Amino acid sequence: MARLLLAALVLALLFLAFAPGRSLRSLRQVNKQAEAAAEENKILLRETVQLNEEIRLLQHDERHLEKIAREKYGMLRKNEEVYYVSPPIEAKAP
Repeated sequence: MARLLLAALVLALLFLAFAPGRSLRSLRQVNKQAEAAAEENKILLRETVQLNEEIRLLQHDERHLEKIAREKYGMLRKNEEVYYVSPPIEAKAP
C-alpha cells in the first residue's frame, strides 16, 4: 500500500513538473512573459507621457514650435540668411 501511494505521489509530481501547458516550467515561462509585458508597458507609458507633452507644446507654445521648425527643418524668419562656414584647411607638412 505504501509503495502504491509513493508511486502515485511520484507520478503526480512528475505530471506537475512536465505536463504540457500545466507544468511548473510553463508557469515560469508565462510569468517571464508577463514580467516582460509589464516592463514594456511601463516604457510605453513613459513614451506616451513624453509625446503628449510634446503635442501640448507644439499646439500651445509658439517659441517651442519655432525652435523645432528652425532646428529640425532649417526654417528661417523673413529677411534672415544663413551662412555656413567650413573649418579651415590644414596645410600639409613638406
